[in-house]
Amino acid sequence: MSLVKVWDKEIKGKLYAVGDIHGCYNLLMNRLNEIGFDFENDLLVAVGDLVDRGIQNIECVELLSKPWFTSVLGNHEDLCIGGIQEESYKRRHISNGGEWFYQLDGQAMYNIAKAFSKLPVVLEINHKGRKYGFVHGHIEQNDWNEFKSSFEYEISPFRGPVELAIWGRARANTDSEQYTNVSGVDAVIMGHTVTPKPLKRDNCYYIDTGAVHWGTMTILDLSKV
Repeated sequence: MSLVKVWDKEIKGKLYAVGDIHGCYNLLMNRLNEIGFDFENDLLVAVGDLVDRGIQNIECVELLSKPWFTSVLGNHEDLCIGGIQEESYKRRHISNGGEWFYQLDGQAMYNIAKAFSKLPVVLEINHKGRKYGFVHGHIEQNDWNEFKSSFEYEISPFRGPVELAIWGRARANTDSEQYTNVSGVDAVIMGHTVTPKPLKRDNCYYIDTGAVHWGTMTILDLSKV
């Protein structure tokens, strides 16, 4: 698992972020067409949870092979990886919309888990003079560089900073003064916590607006945040 990745490819067009897709491939493509997404030049960053609960999971996995698309690791990708290895993960996964995964043959399951294991937990992209951070669930620190550094001492991919980043919700769910503007980055984009419309907390944006629940998929033009 690549814990932290800094994007090193040229982005000729615009940079967009999309909330949790959850197997809603047709909805994604319709939304991209609506906004005039340029598949030759733009880049779309997903905040994780590409699969589960929806019905077009294989199509969403295949997005990872597209040059215009990338993603961070979400907790549902984490469940796919862990579900192959641990029975408790498998049960948890099935109870959260992952039954499709275990209906595949063993090789297909392995290939998908392998693809997911290559996703970074944290992604940083510099574009047009601004720095954007992407993580699925939560950023504990109020400093982007401290947050990235916390992964240098990660012992297990399923505990500590990784677990907080993928599964945590504290910043989104509390008005505590513990969490403030995240320094060292212009904006941090996250999903995981479902909100009726995009939620902004300081310079953190939560964009999982319930695509699989209500058909409302948020695609954020990052030049406008």
